[in-house]
Amino acid sequence: MLVAACEKKSIQIFDPLTHQKIQSVNDAHSDCVNCVKFLDARMFATCSDDTTIALWDVRNLKKKIRTLLGHSKWVKNIEFSVKDKLLVTSGLDGSIYTWDINSYTEYNLVYQKVFHTSSLMRCRLSPDARQMVMCTTGGLLIIIHDLNLSTLAQDLHGFKPNLYRLMQMSQQMIPIAAMYDHLFDSSRKENRVEFVADFPEDNDAEVVSALQIHPQGWSALSRNISHDDRSEWTCIHDIQPLESERGVARDSCRAPPRCAPSPAPAHAPASPPRRAPPRRLPARARLRPLARTHSRSQLLDGISPASRSRAESEPEPEPGPSSAASSVPAEEQLAAPAPAPAAPPAARLVASMSSIQNDVWEASITVKQNRMLQEFYSSSMLAPSTSGHTSRDITTEDGPAPRRYADRFIRQNKERLLYYIEETNEGKGFIKELCYSADGRLVCSPFGRGMRLLALNEDCSELPHCVQDLNRPRLMVDVGQSLGIHQDLVVSSRFSPRYHMLVTGCLEGKILWYQPYSGEALY
Repeated sequence: MLVAACEKKSIQIFDPLTHQKIQSVNDAHSDCVNCVKFLDARMFATCSDDTTIALWDVRNLKKKIRTLLGHSKWVKNIEFSVKDKLLVTSGLDGSIYTWDINSYTEYNLVYQKVFHTSSLMRCRLSPDARQMVMCTTGGLLIIIHDLNLSTLAQDLHGFKPNLYRLMQMSQQMIPIAAMYDHLFDSSRKENRVEFVADFPEDNDAEVVSALQIHPQGWSALSRNISHDDRSEWTCIHDIQPLESERGVARDSCRAPPRCAPSPAPAHAPASPPRRAPPRRLPARARLRPLARTHSRSQLLDGISPASRSRAESEPEPEPGPSSAASSVPAEEQLAAPAPAPAAPPAARLVASMSSIQNDVWEASITVKQNRMLQEFYSSSMLAPSTSGHTSRDITTEDGPAPRRYADRFIRQNKERLLYYIEETNEGKGFIKELCYSADGRLVCSPFGRGMRLLALNEDCSELPHCVQDLNRPRLMVDVGQSLGIHQDLVVSSRFSPRYHMLVTGCLEGKILWYQPYSGEALY
């Protein structure tokens, strides 16, 4: 079964083998439908810009099983943890909720907000639900290793990724951010946090708009937009726990880890980040799709159609809705930013601060307080540590040395980038959802009015066979390109998890099926 999420508030159900429409559910939601996720062979969930999630049974589509209320803004993504039997949803309100679909109450399911961060775009789970990966409008991937959804809210309570990232880029200790340093500790057994922010040299990633996880959980596939809105890139990052973090030998099929610099003391000079800090796109249309019309719809093979960003009416520009296609159980992802001229260090910091303006005021206050404390304790030759304990005086030939926050470190992110490629920037303002094939060997990337197939090498080898001697990120290989097939911009794609079949959807509302031997697209 193929379920398409449409901009015109409906969902369409197709037989993927005959390409015939089985049923149409009009007014499935009161606004654009963004994502479809199958929970098992008969039940699936949809989410919408109307801030709700709906549960459906394919045997009776005349009525929803249940409508879930909790999000305050557009809901963009749905995941399902088979391990925990929990539905995981995320939206442009920056919140991630879990829903216990087996615990009905009179009005709703039992649900919990497990995390919140401003600028959230997508949230994905690995197939075994051992990892959660998030992407943001600040050019950042956030990985939660050894995921425990039942304790996530408690473990990450008060943690602000944007604030910690600001501390990393500024190399200025911010006590309110440094107090969450323990979340990055490799000794943590559950809910360990890792930041991924390395992108190609010419790619100043601003908005990481699309995200998918490898079918084996080996890597994250993403697509990003440069800060000047002039280019888009697709990237593949390694997301597996490193050997040193696990304390055990790596699996033979695991990609080799990246060498990462050790944490630098807060008072020590640190090497500059690999790429320029991202800058906020202008408010004119930062992921703002074309004006919505009733004649324009987006069918998505199970993931979101293009919803329209109402950024102009918001006090802070919101990234626009995305469109994507997702067939019953397949998972996919890919993304990358476009090259942009590097800004001077001072401008980079200012720009990065503007992209996380929700936390800037708080950060500026804490930076000022930190400097005042350092000056005070320097004069008294005694400085407190962030843990609340004073550090001992260090005596030198010139006398006692000034004290600093010596027991805290500003964590340095590991280099995780494996593969990348630049994309066409046609259709600015729309999110293009990429996908992995069922075996993870191919990536389908929307490319203008068509799509192209990408692989790690010309033999379409699996990831473990391609990264044995990889000392630096490499370009992906274009193994198949199909241009001009659709009459409008392609915004979603999905491989069938069972058959040799690929589906793409465009803004015009058309779905195309591709089969490997015919060499032609089938309507």
